[in-house]
Amino acid sequence: MHMGEKPIEFVMNISDKLPTKLYGDELRIKQILNNLLSNALKYTREGTVELSASCVREGDSVWLTFKVSDTGIGIKQENMALLFNDYAQMDLPANRKIVGTGLGLSIAKRLVDLMNGQITAESAYGKGSVFTVRLPQKHITDELIGHDVVESLKSFHYSEDKRKSFSTTKRLSLTYARVLIVDDVVTNLDVAKGLMKPYKMEIDCVTSGWEAVEAVYNESIRYNAIFMDHMMPGIDGIEATRLIREIGTEYAKNVPIIALTANALVGNEEIFLNKGFQAFVSKPIEISRLDAVLREWVRDKEQENNYIRSDDLVSDAEQEDAVTLLSFKDDIYGLNIEKGLRRFSSDASSYISVLHSYAKNTVPLLESAMDISSIKDYETIVHGVKGSSSGICADIVADLASSLEEAAVAGDFYYITANNTAFIETSKKLI
Repeated sequence: MHMGEKPIEFVMNISDKLPTKLYGDELRIKQILNNLLSNALKYTREGTVELSASCVREGDSVWLTFKVSDTGIGIKQENMALLFNDYAQMDLPANRKIVGTGLGLSIAKRLVDLMNGQITAESAYGKGSVFTVRLPQKHITDELIGHDVVESLKSFHYSEDKRKSFSTTKRLSLTYARVLIVDDVVTNLDVAKGLMKPYKMEIDCVTSGWEAVEAVYNESIRYNAIFMDHMMPGIDGIEATRLIREIGTEYAKNVPIIALTANALVGNEEIFLNKGFQAFVSKPIEISRLDAVLREWVRDKEQENNYIRSDDLVSDAEQEDAVTLLSFKDDIYGLNIEKGLRRFSSDASSYISVLHSYAKNTVPLLESAMDISSIKDYETIVHGVKGSSSGICADIVADLASSLEEAAVAGDFYYITANNTAFIETSKKLI
């Protein structure tokens, strides 16, 4: 999303000697690399951004080395010592249009330190920068990723190949199951329903934690599982789950509750499991993760009759709808229609329905976002827009909302005041 239409080539230089498996903190490493790559692409107007990955074995440890290099604007030598400070945004007059709170490098440095690694930076002002990260991970296997995986990564086919592999996997037919989805953002409910559609379950939705507690207390419907959003006004998902467990009935104590959250940080899963949840699914929801959770917590083999192949679920008419929708792919700024269709298994009618929901239900949130007097309420609003925008693959709006949420958490009124109008205008343009 930061690359946009800029003439930038993104290159990956990956060693085929990387192990297939390591023991470490996967999400934190992703967060570090995302922060470094986001910066590289933001501050490079043209040229090249390169990600390199290699490793060295030392006893029971494997030292991973990542390098992110760019041909961007670079950093002045007098600013290098301040680079990893909170809110460090160098050369502000020249970069006033760049979105970001200036926390990315600071967060990356803290995470690297916590993992007993090292992070360094080199830069030539006006020519570019190189950030190098070294991280120790525990050795698990001598099996290496090899040439084919490297070529798949370098040609940007790896994720697509994994997705295609999963798309031919048989989806369970869960016609006997009924689940409850809890989320205060209606579009998020519609996204979840669309993603669960191939499983043919009966799905109910409520928009508050209190409604979920009441539904379990009344017990007029016994759900096979409850998918519970984390951040909601009133009572959040953790409090709602606590109240459900305290009802005291066997059903209330044992109904599987799965956390849904846009804050996919390592440690969160453990927190949720300790608070009465059975599992954790991060937003935007990945189909493979959702499938694994449904198989573990909703599937009942005794009631199972048949399987349905995912590719059988897309009719010829839906394929035509998908082709028609793709004809708009260059006309809707900020919306990745191809990615969205892939997320909904090429079911264009489901995707279009979710887009309608987003256009309708995001407007009131944007009106509320004009009021920044309560920073806590504002944080909840932009968090909701971030989640629903990610759900429809509106990556630019999601990124703006994420930066504003980050600023709200930090209490940075200055950043919010400076960037809120652009966020609202960009969102309205998308709608």
